[in-house]
Amino acid sequence: VLAPAAALAALAGSVPADLLTPDRWGELSSGIGRGIADLPGIRVPYEGLDAWVRIDIPLGGSALVLLAAALAFWPRRDRLGHPLAALVVLIVLYVVPVVALEFTVEFVRGAVFTVLMVAFLRLEKLRMPDTGAAAWLALGTVVLGLVVAPALNRDQPWFDYEDWALETSASKTDTFSWNHTYGVLDWPRDGRELLRVKAKRPAYWKAENLDTFDGRHWVRGPVYNEVPEVPPQPARVRTWSEQIHVTVRNLRSPSFLTAGYAFKVNLPHVSATPTLDGLFVPSRTLRRGDSYTAEIYSARPTAAQRRIAGVERSLNFDGYRQVGVPVSTLPGVRALPVIFPPYHSPLRDLRAGPPVQSPKQIQRLLRAGSLARTYRLSRRLAQGARTPEDYVQRVLNYLAQPEFTYNEAPPRASRTLDGFLFDSHSGYCQQYSGAMALLLRMAGIPARVATGFSTGATDLKTGEFVVRDFDAHSWVEVYYPDWGWITFDPTPAQSPARSQPYDASNIPNGGLPSSGPVPGDVAALRAHGAAAGLDSAPWWRAPLIVLAALAVAASALGAVRRRRRGALPPLFELERALRRARREPDPGTTLHALELRFAATPAAAGYVRTLIESRYREAGGVRHHPTRAQRRGLRAELGRGAGMLGRLRAWWALPPK
Repeated sequence: VLAPAAALAALAGSVPADLLTPDRWGELSSGIGRGIADLPGIRVPYEGLDAWVRIDIPLGGSALVLLAAALAFWPRRDRLGHPLAALVVLIVLYVVPVVALEFTVEFVRGAVFTVLMVAFLRLEKLRMPDTGAAAWLALGTVVLGLVVAPALNRDQPWFDYEDWALETSASKTDTFSWNHTYGVLDWPRDGRELLRVKAKRPAYWKAENLDTFDGRHWVRGPVYNEVPEVPPQPARVRTWSEQIHVTVRNLRSPSFLTAGYAFKVNLPHVSATPTLDGLFVPSRTLRRGDSYTAEIYSARPTAAQRRIAGVERSLNFDGYRQVGVPVSTLPGVRALPVIFPPYHSPLRDLRAGPPVQSPKQIQRLLRAGSLARTYRLSRRLAQGARTPEDYVQRVLNYLAQPEFTYNEAPPRASRTLDGFLFDSHSGYCQQYSGAMALLLRMAGIPARVATGFSTGATDLKTGEFVVRDFDAHSWVEVYYPDWGWITFDPTPAQSPARSQPYDASNIPNGGLPSSGPVPGDVAALRAHGAAAGLDSAPWWRAPLIVLAALAVAASALGAVRRRRRGALPPLFELERALRRARREPDPGTTLHALELRFAATPAAAGYVRTLIESRYREAGGVRHHPTRAQRRGLRAELGRGAGMLGRLRAWWALPPK
């Protein structure tokens, strides 16, 4: 009865029928678990986009109905069902929506519920002569409750279950500060799930663009409103555009997490304000349970396509070729804004803010300031690099040298990008991405730093990317004409954000080798390129574990019973083993004939010979028992030629002692 009733309850709870087949039970259980985990952070009536939350709410109601019915009618030896337990389930079924939703005439609803509860418990046990008195007693109790209830009703709850749920939740929400600091990394590293992203292609999930280098750090600065963020070719934009579905789990964020350039974001009842650089800011902080869609453009041209893209010479990109150069010789100026000319342009095109105007004076400041070594390195890497793509690859290869190591608690020298590049060679994603973007701008290539999360691991059941706190990351975006901003990641593959396995089969790596700790673009090469199934298990795993536990319990019980009963006589054990293994001999078969039948397995024949010697021993002689080797031989003989099932039956027929 319960099996079809459970299927009907699932259908009544809006579960899609195709998820009820055994091969999709793993996906179903994983999705239900996700929806339950999100319930403490949502408001009902639920108007979000998360399909699993929409399924879990009515499914919970139908499951409670099924559970209450099973408890009420469960057959017992002395009486029917567990009425008190069933009543508790029905109370939950009734009270949860009453508390969560806004109801009218709540006192009348409570009175009706009281009458139903009394009838459920006592009606079938009530004798006919007592019916009138019981009715008057119930009516008086209800009237008394209607009188007292308004006095007990208060504006503030007696017990604020929402605050309690948030305080005691096992999954606290994380927040991140995305500006670069270059000190000891203090991002959370608990492995807590923060996001789930449904997307056709893996990408880096961006929270912020850091477009200003202030002389020491990369920070969020003014956005340049004339920069074309996407290419002018509509066909190319359509090819590399898609809709992603993001579910916020244990994260609080002041911005929408998207990828590449976002055209549109949709979160019901939350307005989204676009920035000029492809990001969106919500009208309130995103929190656990929010689910939204985003239309994004994220191109992945090949290395050859990037190489022929040419040089971006538009004046609109001056802001993305600008570097704040620290100076100490100019009074009142901490960092001089220097605009580097487009790639391979003459140095006489160098420009800077007041009071410096002469290109030669700018060059003297660059060669004598705190970024002098970085500037000389950029000039050296540019020699012989014909295209911006060639220079980008040289920077990636430079940062991939063996002396550069990943370290989330780097030495003091790494507090500056110049010190990281030439003194310590040790840092984490902020040092690597900041240094690469700085070198690119000094060569006249438009670049910026992006922050957010790496791709995450792939849930093989749902096809979603599962993003955890150790996926927090910082990378570089480089502008290519007719393509837009392209992602590059110079951080070593040993970093947590790049070492979590995921499905990277569809991501180009810029022509770099496909293995080893080498840098690449969006590829963000991960260990083994494997996919990881998270928070879900095959449908057969749970029943298999239960069966294994039952088998272990049965074996333990059998061992206890055998110990209490004592060891079986060897001859009786042989008869039982032959019967269980379906190798029973013909009536009248002697032990000697059985020994000859087992001649192909000497240890099995030795088992029978020991029984013969023990059976026909002289009076007062020593009784012999088969050895362990002989028992193993007999077990092998019983399972010979019967396949895997036969070998398992042989173990059951003659279990080890």
